[in-house]
Amino acid sequence: MALMGFESARPTQWLKNNRGALPSIVALAGVALFWVVGAVGGIGFLHDASSPMAMLTGLYVMLAAVAVSIIIATLALTDLTRRYSRPRSGR
Repeated sequence: MALMGFESARPTQWLKNNRGALPSIVALAGVALFWVVGAVGGIGFLHDASSPMAMLTGLYVMLAAVAVSIIIATLALTDLTRRYSRPRSGR
């Protein structure tokens, strides 16, 4: 990959060089895990709801969780894009 300007580095060295991006990467991984769990079957507890009010409450909680996950993913992607789209000085 040296031909394209990328140098192969050890993961620990990459983490040391990009320590500021770690919270955004962890946030994106958490959002991806949330969506995978939801797609696999995290919604199954609504099937056993004892009343319509419990089902409605569960749907509102899920709606809030989806909205928050979208906001977190947008902020993390914006941070990573801003961080890595800047021209690097001192190369």
